[in-house]
Amino acid sequence: MKKRVISAVVFFALWAVILIVDNKWFDTISITLLSVIATYEYLKAIKGVGSKPISWIAYLGCCCILFTDGVITEEYRIMAIKIVLPLALIGAFAYLLLTSVKRTIIDVAITVFGVLYIPVMFSFIKLILGLPNGRFYILFALCGAFISDTFAFLIGSKFGKTKLAPDISPNKTVEGSIGGIFGVLLGFAILALVGKYKLDINVNIVYWLFVGLVSAVAGQFGDLTASAIKRQCKIKDFGKIMPGHGGILDRFDSLMFVAPIVYIFIKLYI
Repeated sequence: MKKRVISAVVFFALWAVILIVDNKWFDTISITLLSVIATYEYLKAIKGVGSKPISWIAYLGCCCILFTDGVITEEYRIMAIKIVLPLALIGAFAYLLLTSVKRTIIDVAITVFGVLYIPVMFSFIKLILGLPNGRFYILFALCGAFISDTFAFLIGSKFGKTKLAPDISPNKTVEGSIGGIFGVLLGFAILALVGKYKLDINVNIVYWLFVGLVSAVAGQFGDLTASAIKRQCKIKDFGKIMPGHGGILDRFDSLMFVAPIVYIFIKLYI
């Protein structure tokens, strides 16, 4: 427990630094580094069960975060995505043909999944930070991920009886899941009130409660997705960089699913 508390304090201190510094290059480098570490954890887990993902393609995907914001305009980013994704797929399959003895189509699929699962999802954290009032909006994403985990654990450990997904994560319960959703709604309501009445940001409370509901569900799917991968790889945690919490991928699994939801809703309706 002592290790868990210390790791949690360090983790939130790092987020505090990111929120306070407010520099696009610091944001980019920080998120890219986290993505690289998470990718390393994913590749290590996959290799542990005999698969042979194409590591250099996975790490190359992490470098794309460097171009998510501040370097090229949104129009050119969309164009770049349309060009880079097909070329990346062609390159992956070309590499497969050239190394047919060492790689299989499954290895390529695992590699492509890793790029979509980690760098692409991490990039939305950077995109939120790059928005006007992004420092405020990222709090919704953090709340949707970490408050959900906290409330789900507290409510589930005390009242949990009905298993949520026993084949994937035996310790998760329906009661804990509901508690996590309630916690996120409460957190989103508080953040919306603070934004509206203290920071003078145009915030629709009802709208953000709906986003909170979707985010809470998405975050739990993110957690279960990571649990499913770990079960397939026969490991308990992806890493040990955060004692008591596991690796970066263990800690960010929910946020990786919540951040895209928050970003999409902001771009569509704000």
